Amino acid sequence: MTLRSKLVLWYSGLLGGILILFGGALYGVTRWALINTVDTTLIETADVVLQNSGAYIRAQFGAPTEVRMRLPELDLFRAPGVFVQVWELGDEHTLAGQTNNLSTYAAPLDENSLSQMASESGTQSGDILTNSLINNGSYRVLTRSFSYMSGRFAVQAATSLETINKASRELIVIIAGGMAIAMIGSVAMALAFSRRALTPIDHVAQAASRIAATDDLKTRLDYDGPMDEIGRMNSVFNRMMDRLENLFHVQQRFVADVSHELRTPLTAIRGNLDLIKRYGVDKESLEAVESEVERMSRLVSDLLLLARADYGGLTLDLEPLDLDTTISEVYRDAKVLASTRNITFAIHDFQPVRVQGDPDRLKQLFLNLVSNAIKFTPEGGNVIVNLRRSYDDAIVEVIDTGIGIAPEDLPHVFDRFYQADPARVRKGEGSGLGLSIAKWIVDAHNGQIEVSSDLGKGTTFAVLIPHIEEKPKTPHSEVTRPRINIIRRTTSTTIPKS
Repeated sequence: MTLRSKLVLWYSGLLGGILILFGGALYGVTRWALINTVDTTLIETADVVLQNSGAYIRAQFGAPTEVRMRLPELDLFRAPGVFVQVWELGDEHTLAGQTNNLSTYAAPLDENSLSQMASESGTQSGDILTNSLINNGSYRVLTRSFSYMSGRFAVQAATSLETINKASRELIVIIAGGMAIAMIGSVAMALAFSRRALTPIDHVAQAASRIAATDDLKTRLDYDGPMDEIGRMNSVFNRMMDRLENLFHVQQRFVADVSHELRTPLTAIRGNLDLIKRYGVDKESLEAVESEVERMSRLVSDLLLLARADYGGLTLDLEPLDLDTTISEVYRDAKVLASTRNITFAIHDFQPVRVQGDPDRLKQLFLNLVSNAIKFTPEGGNVIVNLRRSYDDAIVEVIDTGIGIAPEDLPHVFDRFYQADPARVRKGEGSGLGLSIAKWIVDAHNGQIEVSSDLGKGTTFAVLIPHIEEKPKTPHSEVTRPRINIIRRTTSTTIPKS
């Protein structure tokens, strides 16, 4: 069963239930109001009869004396269509009087009510209203007892229910007809509205089917309606397709880049192995093979790291740590990296701060940034590291006076295998994965990494990681722990080229 059919059935079933409840309530209230009007008429008639009746004694030879009642005339305006009897209650009920319209009817209007009145003790009881079948007709009967001359009597007033029953039957027909028309109309409207409402969903399904059949990731949905649930669904679908198309292109480029990166060292290894086969083993060829194998190992390790990070198989062990201690270790290791370069490597701002982080990954992050800065800084240039604390974050800056990055390349520096100018990368150094790993490490610490650069003048990488220091009442940068004397502003070091 389609979603459209289910919606129509649910809507029609709900509407039908509401209509049945409403129709039943309407019928019940209407009939109750009509019966209540009849009951009021009968009660008023009984009051008039009791107030205006006269009694007389009719003596019979050799028989007990009988009490007879003279009932008032019930004219057209007072109680039209009402029949009245007065009965003397006893072991056998005796008719004491009745209106002229009952001259040919001598049976009680409601025998059960008379018997109930006779069996009740006391001289007065409440009214009894019942439905009774008289001469194959339905009547509403009121029975009321009263006392007169030490005897108990009961007055019965009745009126036909045929008019009310006929009106009730006609009301049922009207309600049923209205419900049928309403159900037919609602089903037709539900079909039309569901078709209109679900058409955009059909378009999404058709588009997805075309994509699955043709691998066409350029498919987009045209939608000019309101931005309701359907509009948002179309918008999300289009954004999803944009992302899928981008990821597909990234995957293609990734595969091409991996193939290229692996082909280069494999070609070098094959060439050196051919030389070894032809001329025998020599030191230069073995060193070249070893260098290329190490390069491939680093590349595979980086790819494995990013792959595990992508599917969530890599987690960090976050713990409170002194970020200034990590920067100190990075500084010591970076001096070794820069030992063959004639550059000035210095730490300027150095403010102790604690963060929640993984010490090994943070060290990997900052070593990556510093090594990149050293790599792309020409002889005689400067590489500066700053560590300071803002109100919310620990801020680490790596500043160089290197070749810089072109504005059109800045948005892509964290993409995998992206190199703004591969010709500037020294042979055997880098694979374009270092900054991608750095970006992942920063994201895993709920931080941010920013880059700014002037082509030919230098580049600045800034890493912001939330710190866990106690925050002052007003934002300021006052030092909350004693400075570590390992590195100060005076630690600027010029490392001459050896």
